[in-house]
Amino acid sequence: MNKKIELLKPKIDVVFHSLFKKGNEKITKAIISSITKEEIKEIKLEDRHVVGKYPKEKLGILDLKATLDNGTICDIEIQLADNKDTTERFLYYWSRIYSSQLEKGKPYKELNKVIGIIILDYELDKTKNIEEISTNWKIKEETRFINLTDKLELFIIEIPKVRRIIEKQPNDKLIQWMLFLDNPNNKEVLEIMDKNEEIKEAMEELEEISKDEELRWIAELKEKAIRDERNLMEHAIEDGLKQGIEQGIKQGIEKGIEQGIEKGKIAIAKKLLSRNMSIEEISEITELSTEEINKINKK
Repeated sequence: MNKKIELLKPKIDVVFHSLFKKGNEKITKAIISSITKEEIKEIKLEDRHVVGKYPKEKLGILDLKATLDNGTICDIEIQLADNKDTTERFLYYWSRIYSSQLEKGKPYKELNKVIGIIILDYELDKTKNIEEISTNWKIKEETRFINLTDKLELFIIEIPKVRRIIEKQPNDKLIQWMLFLDNPNNKEVLEIMDKNEEIKEAMEELEEISKDEELRWIAELKEKAIRDERNLMEHAIEDGLKQGIEQGIKQGIEKGIEQGIEKGKIAIAKKLLSRNMSIEEISEITELSTEEINKINKK
């Protein structure tokens, strides 16, 4: 009798991208619709997109970029570790997508709306007191609440809140999707499949990609790197607090985060190099520059 394979967690970026990709438009359309609460007829998915061209520039993988039937560009990113720069980093990515649409000589009015969706595996400080799992952000005039533009819209979704509200809103499709992303091995997800056809289809696709040994290996490496990063961050905070000096706290946190992230990326790069994976692919997975990977390869 074959042992049932444990499903990979879709919130790990490499798994997320393998699940919501070209050919899987139906389930991708369903998860975006559950977030925006709008009906989507057609969707065009793009290949994985890396922001940043230079080694010193902040790099980040946009896990999903899609163009909706009305021309709106939708970008989904999953962030598992709190690096204390969530809003700044995401606005940076959003602005790059928005501005990259405009070709030289074209009028600004031709710029399409960009919806940014960021799924967090932690609670954002600014929204901790909000019970809802999703918050919607736009640019409004402060006292009259008049929208300046509809071209910018951000959704921030916090996975940890799903456990607190699933019993109150068991039929909410967004909550169902977040429960699936968090851990598809949960028995609640099996019950959801009877009600949600798209999640059932996503589960079937996940079962297939979970058989991929290389993907499983990369996903486990990334999950371990994230755990190490979180541990280093906690230790950095503790060390900073012991110093009792505000500057010491700041430096301790920043140093711990920086070292943890870098060590995790280098460890993954070394293992992928040992498997003869191309420099470009390793760069995309680890977010290290090709120059940095070449240096690692020569050691």
